[in-house]
Amino acid sequence: MHFMTGGFQDREVIYPISKELMERAFESPQDAYEVKIYLMTGHWPDKSQEELDRNFLRQFPEQILKNPTIPKTLFSEYEFTKLLKQAIETVLQTSKIDSLGIVEEHLELLLLDPIKWQEETEIIHLQLLQEKLNNYIHFIESKQYVESYGDDFTEKVINLTFQYAPSDNGLAFLMQVQKVLQPTDIRLKVVVPE
Repeated sequence: MHFMTGGFQDREVIYPISKELMERAFESPQDAYEVKIYLMTGHWPDKSQEELDRNFLRQFPEQILKNPTIPKTLFSEYEFTKLLKQAIETVLQTSKIDSLGIVEEHLELLLLDPIKWQEETEIIHLQLLQEKLNNYIHFIESKQYVESYGDDFTEKVINLTFQYAPSDNGLAFLMQVQKVLQPTDIRLKVVVPE
C-alpha cells in the first residue's frame, strides 16, 4: 500500500507504508492530520508541529488552495473560511482588472481565474468571482476606460478564462451572468480548458 499526496504543480510523492505502520495509525486516537503525518514520517507529530503548520498557513494562506482538506482539520470552521477567502482573494485579486485592450474594434477585458474548482472552496470561489465580475461590469458601465481608449466600440467583451474547468455550480452561475448581460452591450466570453 502507498500513501500519495499532491503538491505544487500536481507533483505526487509516494510513501511506502508497511501493514504494521498502517494498523498502528488506524488504532490510534489521533485525528486525520496526525495520522497523515505519522504515515508519512513514521512518528506522531507533536502539538508544536501543528501550531507551526497553522502559523505557516496563516502567513501564506494561498497554500491552502493546493489541498484544502488537510488544512481544514487544523482550524476552526470560522478561521478556515476566513483564511480560504483571503487565499482566493490573494490569487483572484477581485479589485483588479487583469488586462484591457482593443480586439477587432471592440473593448476586451481579460479576467483570469487560475483557481482549481474544489468542493471545499467552491462557495467562496463563486462569491469572489462574482465580486470580480461585478467590478468589471462597473468598470465598463461607468466608462472608466474612455480616457485611455475612447468610446467607439461595437461591443464590450469580458473574456473570462479559466485555468481549470468550472464546477456544475460554476457553469450555472456563468449562465445566469450571461442572462443578466444579454440586454446590455456587454458580452461575456468564457474560455475553459479542454
